[in-house]
Amino acid sequence: MHVVLVGARPEAILGLHRGGHDITLLYEDWEAARMDNYPALKDCITRKCAVDSYRHVESLWSAIDHLKPLPKIDAVLTVAEFAVVPAAILGNLVGALSVDPTVAMACRDKAIQKSLWADSGIPTAKFAVLPDAADLDEVEHLLALAELHPPLIIKPLAAGGSENVSVIESAAEIAAHVADNPHMRRLLAEEKISAPEWHFDGIVRDGKITNLMVSRYVEPLLCTKRGEPTRSIAFSPSRNPDLYAEVNGFATKALEALSHSVGVFHFEAFGQPGAFIASELACRPGGCLLGAVAEKTIGVDLWGAATQVFTGNEPQVREVDPDLVHGWVNLPSIPGIPNMVREEDLTAIDGVGEVVVTPQGRMMYDMSETASTGIGYTTVSARDETECRRVMDEVIATVRAIHEKTRFELAEPQRDACPVDGSTE
Repeated sequence: MHVVLVGARPEAILGLHRGGHDITLLYEDWEAARMDNYPALKDCITRKCAVDSYRHVESLWSAIDHLKPLPKIDAVLTVAEFAVVPAAILGNLVGALSVDPTVAMACRDKAIQKSLWADSGIPTAKFAVLPDAADLDEVEHLLALAELHPPLIIKPLAAGGSENVSVIESAAEIAAHVADNPHMRRLLAEEKISAPEWHFDGIVRDGKITNLMVSRYVEPLLCTKRGEPTRSIAFSPSRNPDLYAEVNGFATKALEALSHSVGVFHFEAFGQPGAFIASELACRPGGCLLGAVAEKTIGVDLWGAATQVFTGNEPQVREVDPDLVHGWVNLPSIPGIPNMVREEDLTAIDGVGEVVVTPQGRMMYDMSETASTGIGYTTVSARDETECRRVMDEVIATVRAIHEKTRFELAEPQRDACPVDGSTE
């Protein structure tokens, strides 16, 4: 098959190449460095074209025109969150196999999917779309109609990684938020649910879930707003058959409501077994090191599978150790100082597996910006969930100790410059 792939994700490229497919790659500028880091990818790609943004259909559409003459396009696929809807529309325009645009939209727009869930009787948070969040009178009216009362969560309707998600205590705060972020004039407001947060990841074919991993965030994703890193622990399928059976049923209904019948999914929910509440669902693999944890927990490369289920190729399945529990943790950062954490600082910790860390000396960013902001990630493995969390605690403590040492050393010249008598004038 001739596949137009939007986004340079190595696992997706390699998966298509293993299937013998002809690959045309459309990629954004920042992904050029990713391809340089994986020289083998160049031999997998027949042709490629940079695009200004794969969020824009016209950019993708013009790119394939600029690459003419092209073989007949059999499929237009992506694993990039912001390309989900544009790639689906492009596939529809050129008559190629792709995600249906209405399904893509339902898996991107949080209000659309919550409406579909509510119509199907699937528990989800009460919500309201605020078409003009700067209009305080309209905001108060819409919140009252939806019976929404602060504290509330406000967020963009189709962002990612908890970007620009905030907790507000009054309608007036919403208007103030928009004043600081004028690009967020249209917002989703929803009730704040105080409960454990989960994510369910897997593959769906012909409406049936064929592969599933059940995980729970150690703290809800909003923990990043107070400077805590995101982390997640996957449950062993062999040790938790009842949990997996329940989640399979719940996720199947949620997928059916969105008409998402083929592909991969990343489904977030709140609550407890017996009382799950649907939060958000995406028709692409989850980020961070979730893919690496899935390979260790259920033996499936979800990034490769995201394209293989469309091309008819069977996803590769590896053997897993049923006696181990796996998870991933985001490495915390302190904004405004350089990262000095090295890979070997973390691999020295018993239980740490894969490590991805920002190069030494690079300035760090504020973790409150998105759930994925930090200096990198590690996977961890242990004999049970408690030990898995203990390893994560040690990883976080190690990173923070290095950050504090760096901050202390950077501040030393300022202390030396203070008056000898200790005065502040």
